[in-house]
Amino acid sequence: MRGALTHIVRSGFARSIPGWSRSSGRVPRDQRRHRVRDLVIVVGVGGMLLATGASAGWAVPTPDGAAPAGGAAAGGAAPANTLGRFGPYLVDAAHRVVVVRGISLPAGVTPTDADLATWLGQGFTGVRLAVPVATGGRVPAVAGWPRPTASEQVTSPADAGLGQVVTLTRRLTDRGLRVVVRLVPTVAGRRLSDATLSVGLAALADRLRAEPGVFGYEVPAGTGPALSDTVAAHDPVHLLWRSGPARFDPAVTVALNDPTGYLTGWKDASPETIDTLVATADSFGLSWFYDPPDGRGATVGTAAPVGVGSGSAPTMPATPARLVRPYPAAVAGTPELLRYDAAGVLTLGLRPVAVALPDGSTAGVLTAGTATAINVPAAAYPRGYQVAVTGGRVTSAADSGLLCVVAEPGAARVEIQVRPATVGPRVRSVTIAGATGCDTGGAPVAGGPAAASATGGTSSGTSGSAARAVAGAASESKQKPYSGPLLWVLPLVGAAAAAGLLAAVTRPWRRRPGPAVPTWSGRD
Repeated sequence: MRGALTHIVRSGFARSIPGWSRSSGRVPRDQRRHRVRDLVIVVGVGGMLLATGASAGWAVPTPDGAAPAGGAAAGGAAPANTLGRFGPYLVDAAHRVVVVRGISLPAGVTPTDADLATWLGQGFTGVRLAVPVATGGRVPAVAGWPRPTASEQVTSPADAGLGQVVTLTRRLTDRGLRVVVRLVPTVAGRRLSDATLSVGLAALADRLRAEPGVFGYEVPAGTGPALSDTVAAHDPVHLLWRSGPARFDPAVTVALNDPTGYLTGWKDASPETIDTLVATADSFGLSWFYDPPDGRGATVGTAAPVGVGSGSAPTMPATPARLVRPYPAAVAGTPELLRYDAAGVLTLGLRPVAVALPDGSTAGVLTAGTATAINVPAAAYPRGYQVAVTGGRVTSAADSGLLCVVAEPGAARVEIQVRPATVGPRVRSVTIAGATGCDTGGAPVAGGPAAASATGGTSSGTSGSAARAVAGAASESKQKPYSGPLLWVLPLVGAAAAAGLLAAVTRPWRRRPGPAVPTWSGRD
């Protein structure tokens, strides 16, 4: 596969490779192998998603009321921290584009306070929670899960696990983590029928529809469209995701709610696999949940649950260090570029206007002062980090593990770069996941952000209070907005055609012309 894709990359993507020389038509020798490898990664996983989207049964109708987020649902408003889908984007109630990255949690494992603190320190914002469903759609009790409180208990012993699910979900969402509930069989390898899934979905949706922070429900691919109706009837604000093997590698999976999705099922913990999928997620702005191997030929997300099936107690292996990297948890605008290089430099480019689709519809109006939130894990920047911003200003503390940036009034484009510092304050981990820390305010710290320069509207260094209202709306770019990943909206083209189509954009979050990022300053 790699050889064929390399040929496609060299023939169709050469002119979009950074470092390509117009005079020679070739990438400089010292960059060639690295650039070709990166584009092989993008086309390979992009081809996987294209092919996956073409499968019958994967074009999942979105449950009524599930998109966009923040709207009123039947019987009342959506609960706090609810995500919706707007075209190919996940959006929050503030109309920001959201990226969720986290861990897959097997049935029977309850994370400790130390586990939660570790995940937040690593920048994780979500949990994919496996919930065992028995024949007939019952949700049995699971050993290793917390006992439900009196208000969360259910009267039916056959559904005793429902109260446990609510208790565990609240434990996670209370820390700002978004939870997607994955329905799994009580015995590993057994397939759940549509009838069983429908009953289980209805029971879970009835209990979770009003819970803040629920990301949705995940079922296997190949299930019938009636499951969408089940979710819509019992929980009209949360999304239904369908997961299945990727075409380019059956050991890798992706979960879809057309035309968006997230990566999971990581095959193994080899450095090559992790680097491949994480690099692709960065290129396309995709969410993911890490599902590490269990040492028995499966993954922790597919391990047989304790107490309702066979198998020893599942454990949660340590997160590989190469997974811990900065990324935008919420983008206040239309993302145009996301890149993280080998030197540890993160670059994010955006237009500070809400995302729009080709038909002219938008995700809403961004309120002035809405912050872009970037997770900056201490492990990625052990000596602190430096920030340079064009078209915006930093509003978070210099040592914050959550970098907050708001657009300057009238800015047409914002570009943010984060790089390792040689000497600086140790990064302070967040206590609540996601963009909450940028939205709730905080005490000012010594040494506010530098004043905007006359030439670029630049803020270097970081400190100051949390985001305040910024007068005036950001101006629209004359360039038409890109509506999202072509890999989602062109599911029937082959790999070669996909390469030609993607050549014009390279990646959905791609660089557009904009002001140069200023010289670094502030934290060294």
